[in-house]
Amino acid sequence: MEETKEKIWAWLMPSGKIYRVVSNPVGGTIKVYKPDGALVKKYETLSEAEVNLIEQNFLGTVATMVNGGEKEEGNETKNALTDEIAMYIR
Repeated sequence: MEETKEKIWAWLMPSGKIYRVVSNPVGGTIKVYKPDGALVKKYETLSEAEVNLIEQNFLGTVATMVNGGEKEEGNETKNALTDEIAMYIR
């Protein structure tokens, strides 16, 4: 079974709160969570192309990827928590 490739995004809302968006092109899902972890919206049965299009257009404009990308060789860190919170928000 192929490992799913979820991507986690930080989305800064106008209110100043940071929502978490989890996208999975292989699984065809996009989930939006409030800062307290409550699920706000879940999109299912999307095609891989649809998820990729949303990532490129919407998330690429208003959000920054927190993790889920490939690490560069020789640029590994030992603290996963630091990696996850070390994000930049547009």
